[in-house]
Amino acid sequence: MPSVKALTLIAAGNEYLASLELERVRAHWEKKGYTIEEVDTEDVQGLLYALDTPALFGGGRFVVVRGAAADLEDSAERLAAWAESPPEGIAAVLVVDRSAKLRKVLGARADVIELDAPKPWETADWLVKFLKGRGRVIKKDAAEALIEAVGTDLRDIATSAEQLTMATTGTIGVDTVNKLFRGMESALYTFLDVLLQRDRAAALRHLGALMRAGEHPLVIMQALSKQFRAVAAARDAGRTPAAALAKELGVATGYVNRSYRHGRNFDAGEIRRAFRLLADADLALKGGLLGEDNPPELVMELLVSEIAGEGRMAAARRR
Repeated sequence: MPSVKALTLIAAGNEYLASLELERVRAHWEKKGYTIEEVDTEDVQGLLYALDTPALFGGGRFVVVRGAAADLEDSAERLAAWAESPPEGIAAVLVVDRSAKLRKVLGARADVIELDAPKPWETADWLVKFLKGRGRVIKKDAAEALIEAVGTDLRDIATSAEQLTMATTGTIGVDTVNKLFRGMESALYTFLDVLLQRDRAAALRHLGALMRAGEHPLVIMQALSKQFRAVAAARDAGRTPAAALAKELGVATGYVNRSYRHGRNFDAGEIRRAFRLLADADLALKGGLLGEDNPPELVMELLVSEIAGEGRMAAARRR
């Protein structure tokens, strides 16, 4: 590990990414025998006292400061002066949101680490890199499948990826992801696929499995809305790469890949109708448009039946 300064600034909008960096820095000081002390940014006087107070029984102290950068900006110069000549046996880390003032004032006196969460279309690449750092390889399409299965929260993704590494050896492929995440998460992936194929019986079967497993109807609705936005965009995308279109739409690449495979099963009129059906179902699930009279299961079954049902494109495929 490169030389670590007595003061580290971790500035991130994503709590999980900040926690990864914190653990890395914390491990460095724990290895040196430093004890850990936690301080909140709201207690600035307590923080400054902690930075100047040596450990009672020798050894060293590592002060972890969490909270809002704004709480520390008025004390930025004092923190910089401390970092210029820190007392023997004391180190600290500031885990806060981004602050141009803190970055400028602390500058070369501290290790400044600024972190940006990956965009939705970049999350699969982040996961590939995350597992590579842990000595494992996951294929890009497998990373996309896992993200579709568990969502885009980085902590959830990392937890699921670690489950994969414990249950497998070698390169992780999409078949492995589907096999190990056959619960309601991967069922959502399969449900969207068969719905776009307009296999109504299979779509209803997978919908039922999702609902029985406890997946909230509004979560399914959100996935459906993303999927049909991707279907609509894919019709006019020509040869646009899936990753580029996903970036434009703000969705995972898997939504676009699925649209490229099956989007032609819906013509323009049917796509517009699907959006109207989705809007009506969303209102019903939230208590309007007969939503008080129809249980969520019935609302979702009617929606899926209508979207996957007999349309001009579906009928044409059977002629």
